[in-house]
Amino acid sequence: MIKILLLVITLISGLIFGQDLADNQGYVLISVANRTIEMSFITLIVLVLVAFAIFYLLEFILRKVFSLSSSTQEWFAYRRNRKARQLTNDGLLKLLVGEWKQAEKLVVKGATNSDAPLLNYLTAAEAAQERGDAERRDRYLQQAADCGTDNLVTSLTRAKLQYRHKQYEEALASLQGLIHDYPRNVILLTLLKDTYLQLQDWQALLSLLPSLKRINVIPEEDTRKLEIRAECGLINYIAMQKGSDRLLTHWNNLSRTTRQQTTCITCLVKQLIARNADDEAYVILRESFKKKPDETLIHLVSQLSLQNYDPVIVKLNELLRYNEKSSVIHSTIGQLYFRKGKWVEAREHFERALNIRPDVTNYALLVNTLEKLNKSSIASRISREALKLALPHQ
Repeated sequence: MIKILLLVITLISGLIFGQDLADNQGYVLISVANRTIEMSFITLIVLVLVAFAIFYLLEFILRKVFSLSSSTQEWFAYRRNRKARQLTNDGLLKLLVGEWKQAEKLVVKGATNSDAPLLNYLTAAEAAQERGDAERRDRYLQQAADCGTDNLVTSLTRAKLQYRHKQYEEALASLQGLIHDYPRNVILLTLLKDTYLQLQDWQALLSLLPSLKRINVIPEEDTRKLEIRAECGLINYIAMQKGSDRLLTHWNNLSRTTRQQTTCITCLVKQLIARNADDEAYVILRESFKKKPDETLIHLVSQLSLQNYDPVIVKLNELLRYNEKSSVIHSTIGQLYFRKGKWVEAREHFERALNIRPDVTNYALLVNTLEKLNKSSIASRISREALKLALPHQ
C-alpha cells in the first residue's frame, strides 16, 4: 500500500514539476577517487527510480523462490504425516483382528513421522506381548516412556501387559510408582486390587479397600465380600506362618464387625482345629452363639476334639429352645452323644434331624448308631432309604 502511495505521489509531482524540470534540467557532478561522473539532475532521478525498480523486482523474485521452497517442504511434511497416520490406522486394525506381527510392523514403521508416537509404541508393545515376546515389548515400552508425553498412560499400559503376562511382582512395582500421584484413578486402583489378589498380599489389599470404597471402584456388596476374603486370607497366612497364639492375638485386634462375620469366624475356627487348638476354637464358637446362631458355625462343633463334650451338649440344647426344628443342631448333638458312646441319645437326635430334613449324612450316622445298638435289620432298612435319597432317579 505504501509503495503504491509513493508511486502516485511521484506521478503527481512529475506532472506538476515536470515541465519546469524539463526546461531547467540542472547539473550533477559526482567525484569518486580520480573519477568523475557528470549528468543532468533529471538523469540522476531516472537512474535512482530504475535502481529502486530493480531492487523491488529482485525482492519479489527472491520472496517467490523462498515461498515456493517452504511450500514444497510443507507438502512433503504433510505427505509423510499422512502416510504415518495411515500406517498407524492400519496397524490398529490389524491389532484388533489378531494379526500381531503385521500390526507391530505397521505401527513401528509409522512411529517416526507420527503425530502421536506414544500411541504407536504402546500398540507395538501390546502386539509384541500377544506374540509372546516380552523383550521386544519392554523395548517398545521404553521408547514410549522416552516420548515423555504421558507417564500415567505408559506406566498403566506396562502394568496391564505385565499382569496379563502373569508378571505380578513387576506389575506391582509399576503400579506402586503411580499410586501417590494418582490416588483416585479407577483403572489404577482396580489393577492394583487384582494384583494384590494374585499375589495374595492380604494386608496390602485391606489397606487399599478404603480407597476403593471412597471412589466406588466396585459395588458395595462386592467390596464387603472382598474385605471378608482378604481377612480370611490374612487369618490363614498368620496361622501358617506364626501359629495359633499369634492368630488369636490378631483376631482380638480386629474390629467387632469383622469378628461377627460368619465367614471370618469359620476361617479362624478351621485354622485353630488344624493346629489342635480345639478348646480355643470352641470358645470362639460359644461367643458367636450369644448372637444369632448360624448353622454353619454350629456344624463346626462336630469337628472339635474335646476332652469333655458335656458343656457343649448343654449349650446346644439351650440353642434348641430357640430353634427346635434345626436339623443341624440335632445332628450335631447326635454326633457328640455318639462320641460319648450314648447310642440311644444319639439315635434319637439323628432321627429327629431326619424328620426335619432328609440328609444322606444323617442317614449314614443313624445307620452307624443302629449297628452299635445291634439293630441290624433297622439299619439295613435305613440304608435302603438313604440309597433312594442319594439316587432319586432310580
